Amino acid sequence: MRYLPALLAPAVLAALAYAFNLPQSLGAHPWWSQTVTVIGLIPGLALAAILNRIGLSRVTAIAGTGAAMLAAGVIARTGQTRFAASYAEDTLAGQMWYFGWIATCGLAAALVAAALWPARANH
Repeated sequence: MRYLPALLAPAVLAALAYAFNLPQSLGAHPWWSQTVTVIGLIPGLALAAILNRIGLSRVTAIAGTGAAMLAAGVIARTGQTRFAASYAEDTLAGQMWYFGWIATCGLAAALVAAALWPARANH
C-alpha cells in the first residue's frame, strides 16, 4: 500500500498523455505517438523500483532519470530531424525517433515514480 502513489501517479499521467496525445504535440509521429506512452510505462516503473532497491537517494534518482529523459528527448528530436531530411529513407534515424520517444516516456514515468517512492527503512 505504501508504493501505490508511486505506481499510480505515473500510470495516471501516462493515461492523460495518451488521452490528450501529448507526445504527438511534442513531436512524436502521429501513427505511434500514443503507443509510446503505454510501451514506456512498465519499464519506467521497473527502473524506479530498481533505483530505489539499490539504495540511491531520491535526489540522485530524480536527477539521473531527469538527465536521461532529456538525453532521450534529444535523441528523439535528432532522429525526427534526420528522418524528415532523408525523405523517410534513413531507417536508423527513424529508429532513433521511435525508440527515443519510448525512452522519453519511460524515463518520465520513472522520474515521477522516483519522486513519490517511499524512502527505504534502514535496517
